[in-house]
Amino acid sequence: MKKSRKKRLLATAVAIAMTGGLLAGCGKTAQTEAGPAGGSSSEKSGEGDITLAVWAWDVALMQLKDCAAKYQEEHPNVKFDFVEMGTDQVYKKLSTSLSTGNGIADIIQIEGDVITGYEDKFPEGFLDLSDILTTDDFVQSKINECVYNGKTHAFPWDAGPMGFFYRTDYFEQAGVEAGSIKTWDDLIEAGKKVEAVCKTPGGDPVKMLPVNPQRTNLYTMIRNELGTGLFDADGKPIVNNDNSIKAMEKAKQIYDSGICLDYNGWDEYEQCVVNESVACIPEAVWMIGTIKDKSPKTEGKWASIALPAIDGGKYSCNNGGSDLAANAKTKYPEQVKDFIKFALTDKELQIAGLEKYGLYPSYKPSYDAKIFTAGDPFFSGNVYAPFVEASNNIADIPASPNVLEANDEAAVSCTQVYLNGADVKQTFDALQENFENKYGH
Repeated sequence: MKKSRKKRLLATAVAIAMTGGLLAGCGKTAQTEAGPAGGSSSEKSGEGDITLAVWAWDVALMQLKDCAAKYQEEHPNVKFDFVEMGTDQVYKKLSTSLSTGNGIADIIQIEGDVITGYEDKFPEGFLDLSDILTTDDFVQSKINECVYNGKTHAFPWDAGPMGFFYRTDYFEQAGVEAGSIKTWDDLIEAGKKVEAVCKTPGGDPVKMLPVNPQRTNLYTMIRNELGTGLFDADGKPIVNNDNSIKAMEKAKQIYDSGICLDYNGWDEYEQCVVNESVACIPEAVWMIGTIKDKSPKTEGKWASIALPAIDGGKYSCNNGGSDLAANAKTKYPEQVKDFIKFALTDKELQIAGLEKYGLYPSYKPSYDAKIFTAGDPFFSGNVYAPFVEASNNIADIPASPNVLEANDEAAVSCTQVYLNGADVKQTFDALQENFENKYGH
């Protein structure tokens, strides 16, 4: 599932909860089945029957409904009250509910890069799921999200291993061999060839890749290839260490080369696909769904390879994905845990979620399914192959409850470098000092 486009709001929701403030209740929600409207706990709906309340959004909610239908074949007494909310609504309501101890659903979908903030502030807010999780069966980066301070606060769901989508027709026109793009420097040279030769359907030069100069995406991707986050394992900010500086300098080099198409926000990002204005997109596996949905006329013109590497980089990257957490105060802890484990370890359901909704499983036993070797007919070659490989080589980036807020601040520094020509070292030294003052150490 693609990463939320509302991270600033999410960070604010957690921050307010951390200061003890209470947020307003969520806005209008779409209740999809009969039952209590997302109440704080399950209620008996008849002798022997129980109802589990679930908060989720978008296609994930639809997948959970499919899981529930199959689960009820063997557990007809378990009913489900699905409440559809957007990510901002879930996090507002969750922050309020965890602060007061009331009003939480039994099962809650949470994005992987958001959950640490809740784990840190509310260590007793979620059930410990250690007894139902076999960690070796899941992508390690997802385990890192769910396990914090020795407790398993959530169960891994979908992942976002990253790869490199490219237009085979543009590459052919420009005489670029996809296999020759091993490094970011190779990408720059290939991008110059593409722009010199290729035109969009509207007649504009084709750029090599989209970049939002007001966000950290490109810098973060390259930094993660070097195995570095914004904080170390002790929570110390490390934005001015050698790897961070190296990543930002490479991102600046790519941007300054002129091969990038600027965009601002998700809608403009999708338009890069719709307008056929870029030759490639470095992105998570969930981009498969966006490409197919937004540009069906380009069927057969896309393929995928591994991300270009930076000198010294030995890791792949992840972007997005969510997990399932369970309310520590649920009246039915065993049934909640049983359903979560069933929904996220049933191989047929995991593959169906990928095929129907683009939810790439983090459950490794599902990778022997035919779809991972057969690919998707919309794409040339096996589109999934680079992502399967990437999922097994993602760096162990330390989790931090401050990462969302810190990432927004880092975005300001990236903008200064990209658009104002600011010196990378000076800018990130200043960012480091700001982080140390704000986050300690």
